[in-house]
Amino acid sequence: MFWTADRIYSQGIEQAQQRIYEFFLDIVRRKSPEQVLVDFKNLFIDFSASNNPEITQALDQVLTAYNEKEFFYTLKRCCYILINNWTVSNKRACIQSLIDVFNHPSIHKKPNSLKLRTLRIWLQMFISSEDFQSLQLFTLHLEGYGNHDQNWSNRFASYLLAYQYINPASPQEQRQAANLLAQKMKDKFKFDLAMYTARIGTQSSLQNHSSNPTSLSNNVINLVTLMLTKKSVLNCQQLAVNFLENIEGLSYQEFKVSLLKYIDFSVADAEISESVQTKLYDDLWELKSNHHEYPVSTILILKTAKHLISEITISDREQPTELFNILLHHTNPINLVMLLVKLLLLNESIRPYLELRVASIIKYYSQYSESKCKSVIAFIDMLNIALAIYAGETRYNLVRMTPYDLSNLQESNTESDSQISSFDTSEYRIFSQTR
Repeated sequence: MFWTADRIYSQGIEQAQQRIYEFFLDIVRRKSPEQVLVDFKNLFIDFSASNNPEITQALDQVLTAYNEKEFFYTLKRCCYILINNWTVSNKRACIQSLIDVFNHPSIHKKPNSLKLRTLRIWLQMFISSEDFQSLQLFTLHLEGYGNHDQNWSNRFASYLLAYQYINPASPQEQRQAANLLAQKMKDKFKFDLAMYTARIGTQSSLQNHSSNPTSLSNNVINLVTLMLTKKSVLNCQQLAVNFLENIEGLSYQEFKVSLLKYIDFSVADAEISESVQTKLYDDLWELKSNHHEYPVSTILILKTAKHLISEITISDREQPTELFNILLHHTNPINLVMLLVKLLLLNESIRPYLELRVASIIKYYSQYSESKCKSVIAFIDMLNIALAIYAGETRYNLVRMTPYDLSNLQESNTESDSQISSFDTSEYRIFSQTR
């Protein structure tokens, strides 16, 4: 192997970065958060050699490379080293203090030193970057956080975090921190939903309006009730099991026919039903048509499900698809939700892909005000409820507290647009239990 000057120089940068990472891994375990933050500020804001000349020299080597991407990566990874360790040691409140370091006024001053000036310019660029916005997501779960000026999209940070924990280019510490926080947010939503639905219809619900984890107001119970009573939805998981059993031995073409029957999309508006079904058929039939005679495989099932998810959500160009707009604005969003749930239940490994698509939708619409995004917000709230019911660890059971005629519950798919608000919530109770 020939060791060129560039390769040796690159290895020197990596070694310098590694020394910085090891330094913060060491002090975050030994020192108090306050002391760690002082060291962090001394290094990355002041470029001070007073306390840790060796580490300052290592950062100097990174700066000398004049590669802001390497600097961003170094800074970002150090931040997530601290966040991870503070999360594990239950010192999450310190994360806000870490973010506050980037508000220091000296960052915007012009020093005489060329290297310090470079450092400050890169810090300003970092603060304006998506990397810093991603870092700020880790303050959303902290107690006392309630800034009404924040974008509505932050309420769905568990999806936005998917960009971080799924991206293999992210530092390992960032992926771990993002995954932990996303799971924490999902678990909190499931718990809050279970508590809220348990209180509906009881006297205690009158004093617990704030416990509703969605923006759907009291209609959340109608949505949950609808999902639990509609015949086609009640057996959603069993339908997926039966479908997967019945496609064994089929060709890919035969699988597509069965998949369209399994999806079984229909709404009250016949014109919309036909339009959606036609688009789904056309998109599906064109996909890997040269594989029609091949036996259907797990890989083909996954690729097909992911393709359909993209077709009914957002394209690779980060634009909502025509099907998404039709399903969102011309039918009840629950129809879109149930299509996604049926596809997800084919294989749990599809979930990260679905979460990324939803994250892209949130990111696209976050440029608009909350008042203009009510349909999108309602869709995401409904999807969260559906995932809690069908892909979570909690089983929801519906019990009607007054006698009823069984024929009243025989609803068809085409009634979903009108049935969401037709239930008398006082007649039902939802009981939740761990599966």
